[in-house]
Amino acid sequence: MDTDHADAVTGGDHSDELLARAVIEALKAGKSWAQIAAQLGVPPRSAGSPADMTDHDWQEAIVAHENARATRLNDQPAPRRSGPP
Repeated sequence: MDTDHADAVTGGDHSDELLARAVIEALKAGKSWAQIAAQLGVPPRSAGSPADMTDHDWQEAIVAHENARATRLNDQPAPRRSGPP
């Protein structure tokens, strides 16, 4: 996953689509699920070492991480506008 795609998945209206595209491109480029997770900042599960995690484990961890991130972003208050209402 290149820097442009990693930056693109950090926000915006189409973040799910951008994330999916970035993951597909990373897989086509030969990246492992562990490498993709690391680039997205997904920590390994606390049980065991990262080497013990399967691709399926990493996929689930990525989904959980991104769902939690999206929830945090959606829970943020709307930015205040300056000027007259």
